Amino acid sequence: MNSRRHPVQLLICIALFGLAGLLIGCGVGGLTAGRPPRWACPSPTPKPWGPGGPIKEQIALPTAAPSGPQEYENVYYAEWEQEYPSAGGPPFPSPTPYSVLGLNYILGQRVEVWPFHVMVTARSGAIVSLPGIAPNTQQLHYVDITWFNHTAEAIPISYAERVRVRSVTTPGGAIVTDSNWGLNHESLTVADMAAPPDTIPPGESHISIPIIAPVGEVKTVEITFAGQPGYTPRMPTATTVAGMPTATPLPTATPATPTPNADLQTGAANELAVTWTNTRLEIGPACGDPGAMTNWDDSSPWGHDAALAIEAPPGAGRLVQIALNQVGKPYVWGAKGPEQFDCSGLATWSYAQIGIHIPQGTAGQWPSMRPVGPGELQPGDLIFFDVEMDGHISHVGMLVGDLNGDGKWDMVHAATPKLGVRVDYDVLNSSFWRPKIAGFRTAR
Repeated sequence: MNSRRHPVQLLICIALFGLAGLLIGCGVGGLTAGRPPRWACPSPTPKPWGPGGPIKEQIALPTAAPSGPQEYENVYYAEWEQEYPSAGGPPFPSPTPYSVLGLNYILGQRVEVWPFHVMVTARSGAIVSLPGIAPNTQQLHYVDITWFNHTAEAIPISYAERVRVRSVTTPGGAIVTDSNWGLNHESLTVADMAAPPDTIPPGESHISIPIIAPVGEVKTVEITFAGQPGYTPRMPTATTVAGMPTATPLPTATPATPTPNADLQTGAANELAVTWTNTRLEIGPACGDPGAMTNWDDSSPWGHDAALAIEAPPGAGRLVQIALNQVGKPYVWGAKGPEQFDCSGLATWSYAQIGIHIPQGTAGQWPSMRPVGPGELQPGDLIFFDVEMDGHISHVGMLVGDLNGDGKWDMVHAATPKLGVRVDYDVLNSSFWRPKIAGFRTAR
């Protein structure tokens, strides 16, 4: 598989030795990830606009008499005008948050590693003296982990096998690395701590892991997961959100092209070494929040499968079926599903439900995915638009085949805050869409 098409780096399972001689084995410990890790800076909340927002200015109205009371006409901000005062009009559609999909993150970031959210920080403690080790060369460090286990069961974990300090910045500024710095009996004794639990309970929990490593500041922490696409743990009973829109049935027709992307899925398990590093975010906009792709707590639905009230057209795949079942749900600025979407969020979320992970945002999807010509299109491919016709990609939809039997390509997309997720028919010949088409991309 091309790494561009599946961003998770597939790691060869290797033996990691702790100071007590502990071994790691492939899949040992029960800590399994069902999809690639991901993080996002939460979207900024759009500022109020229209009569429900602040007054932009007041225009004095003529008075009936010079001595009469002065009346004013209130002028309110247009949608998104406060966020983009120099844009000359609202963007369409709204931008998506900066996001990262992969294995490398920053200490303090909240990362989704399905079925967990996990946040890792590190701190350094006392200098320790060990037999046979030069004085003032070893230090007790603590790896602090906050878990949110979204399943309904306690997940087994061996912290001695799964958690490592991989690098330390010494007082002189050098970075030293090793794979041996992990939890063992000696570090527990020096820290005067009991052995950690061997499971991660449902809900939120916190754990501190003492690790002896060289003197300095922890640079990188690693947690190893067994990557297993399609992993389905026992989840809490799903509930229906009040006011959740019901998908609108669509007409179906046999598409003229085969189901895409089936060859990109894999059921093989791999070792995923997810790292958190003491560094700064050097790319993308500043983010003052720890971030996460979905809610940190479980006060609202998280990670559940798509409801499939709409059947896919005969011969079409689950990807198209999932995307069509979001019709009727709201468009929300920066939303990534599953109850509300923006345009790129609908595409990324739909692909993620079948185990294929494409970049976030049109700015990531357009340059990173493989171009495909009009004659090679298949259902599930993405169609990109320059809505303002100013040379910038600003919208994306998913081609779903022929839904109404007219032999033309139809598109499902998160359109606008007013229209929500909807289907547009004969998109390639639409008087509105055709002149704005920038091109097509595929995950095949």
